Amino acid sequence: MVILLNTSNLYVGGGVQVALSFINVIKNIDPDNTYHIFLSTTIAKQITQEEFPDNVYFYIIEKSPSIIKGRSKTVKRLDILEDRIGPDVVFSVFGPTYWKPKARHIVGFALGWITNPTSEAYKALNFKQKIKRRLDTIYKSYYFKRDTDIYIVETEDAKEKLFKVFNISKEKTFVVGNTHSSFFDGRDYPEFKLLDRKKKEFRLVTIAHNYPHKNIKIIKKVLPYLKDREINYKFFITIDDESYNSLFKDYKEQVINLGPVESKYCPSLYKQCDALFLPTLLESFTASYPEAMKMKKPICTSDLSFAHSICQGAALYFNPLDSKDIADKIMQLAENQFLQRELISKGVERLKAFETAESRASKYLEVCKKVFLREI
Repeated sequence: MVILLNTSNLYVGGGVQVALSFINVIKNIDPDNTYHIFLSTTIAKQITQEEFPDNVYFYIIEKSPSIIKGRSKTVKRLDILEDRIGPDVVFSVFGPTYWKPKARHIVGFALGWITNPTSEAYKALNFKQKIKRRLDTIYKSYYFKRDTDIYIVETEDAKEKLFKVFNISKEKTFVVGNTHSSFFDGRDYPEFKLLDRKKKEFRLVTIAHNYPHKNIKIIKKVLPYLKDREINYKFFITIDDESYNSLFKDYKEQVINLGPVESKYCPSLYKQCDALFLPTLLESFTASYPEAMKMKKPICTSDLSFAHSICQGAALYFNPLDSKDIADKIMQLAENQFLQRELISKGVERLKAFETAESRASKYLEVCKKVFLREI
């Protein structure tokens, strides 16, 4: 089977981590398949092509097809490459792809904005942002429906919601659960050096791009409640410098920005922190939860249905729009080592319910095979 794997549209966020994990796994499974992989420049920088066997071929796509200016040129290149390769199936890890290949097209879907139109996330937006977001969901929905033959979602809940919103056949929608990346499976993690700890320091880490639904800006409202405490609270975030300077220019002692961090360094980052802090308002799935569980870190996150469905009893929950409640839960966690150990223990147990990087990759390939054999 000749599989064209498309990641040309992935530049930030969890989609990059999933793509990297899948790419790194396939070099060790199904040697009878041939893989042609379209890489975004972000993913290309994190791949060592020389480590891959002879059945894997790489093509760097310099500009994302998601960018309107120059899209026609990028799409033309993708079309030419597809004609040359002649794949049996095309799998785009996540969409929208803004490109419709000639072969049958499997596309991963993880856009909660589309399937959760009444989400709390909209309350965090001003009027102009809400209008822009609504238009954006219409725009992306159009390209999803135009370019996709088979959908892959991460939860049964997402499958049901996608069916209602897009009115598509459930037989053409598959659930493949998410997990942490394969970078978390080893023991010798590449080191990402943080500043030395200060006395009685409690470190909270948030590995996320500054998307509005990630609600990272709430940290600024939480900080006053954590001021002048016996414990020294530090937040470590991974956003772009422009967003950081705009949001936290007066809080740089308490909020330390590491900038976008390559996936391979994330285990080291978790290892040096004390808890995952995720005030997100909207998710289909986030790998941050199983990552924290794998690294045996307690989770402090939003009291919303998607978080409960993923973490269950392995997290301490707060109202993500109530800064005092957030601060209270952070202090409760930091001051109670028994609670920390209990959440870690439950996280280790909960982790068993998730896919592994290998099982997820195998299920992706099972869907590809079903499409190739015309079983769907």
